[in-house]
Amino acid sequence: MKNNLEVADAIETNDLNKAYDEYCKKILSNKQILARIMKECVAEYRDIPVEEIPSYIENDPRLDVSVEDETDKIQGRNIEDQSVHGAEIKYDILFDAKLPNSDENERIGLFINIEAQNSNNNGYPLTSRAVYYCSRLLAKQKNMQGGFQNSEFQNLKKVYSIWIVMNPSKAIEGVFNEYTINERCLRKKYHIPKTDYDKLSIVMIYLNNEYDIIDDKHDLTEMLYILFQANMPAQDKKYQLSENYGIMMTRAIDEEVDDVCNLSQGIMDKGIEKGLEKGRAEGLTEGQIRMASSIVINLMKTTNKSMKEVLDMADVDEAIRPEVEKAVEAMTQSDR
Repeated sequence: MKNNLEVADAIETNDLNKAYDEYCKKILSNKQILARIMKECVAEYRDIPVEEIPSYIENDPRLDVSVEDETDKIQGRNIEDQSVHGAEIKYDILFDAKLPNSDENERIGLFINIEAQNSNNNGYPLTSRAVYYCSRLLAKQKNMQGGFQNSEFQNLKKVYSIWIVMNPSKAIEGVFNEYTINERCLRKKYHIPKTDYDKLSIVMIYLNNEYDIIDDKHDLTEMLYILFQANMPAQDKKYQLSENYGIMMTRAIDEEVDDVCNLSQGIMDKGIEKGLEKGRAEGLTEGQIRMASSIVINLMKTTNKSMKEVLDMADVDEAIRPEVEKAVEAMTQSDR
């Protein structure tokens, strides 16, 4: 019976995480949010006012969707890439955009992929995965609608893959890097037009676990932190997004911020319950100490609370606190 309850508990927590992931993707599919990501991550839009960028996203003269419209969501392209047999990819978000100053008849100028990751500890380099995603996005354009036909490689569209890592390891917090193709003349100096080879760009964003949101910087990484990590009431998040980032609180985005806040709180509560309940009566085994300590450290990072505040929040028994505190301090020091 106990094992059945543990299985049910794991399923419930997994469902919470899946729901949280889906709502993160919904928020990142909002054109207002995408416009701010594109302003800082996509070179082609750096000089375009942020309020104008939504008009370039999935530009289609048959549609008339404004920022004020609550249908301000991308339709998105097919996120399931089965172009390589036995190697299916499922992108988080994939959409196309029109280039500024392009021919009025050209609807698609770029393909943009957004990936949201909880951490960078996946057993492989995320940047290598991003290179693979870009390669697939380039390769699949041949003979596809919106791509190029036969050997018309001059019509190959540039691709962007933008990765947002929510809880990176300490050493890589705050890193915001771009990887591109560049020309280097090894012998005779001759420059090929950049548009012939500038076909992919990878942007890796590793958020800090803490921001001073009362300062006046208000940059992209802080906005993403407020959206997905900051431990603050939904109403405060909406105020920050509206006041400091000019994001119009339509009903859709208003509800999605509420849902993300509720789901993240549910995941946190479930993690506390699962990770610490075993130690309240009998003391902790070595494995349980490690599990509880990992949860406490993650909560300290995501909630910006002290160890004591997290332990109080989790209602950890005073009798076992010294063991957990000692383990947390040891694990924290080893990460420095």
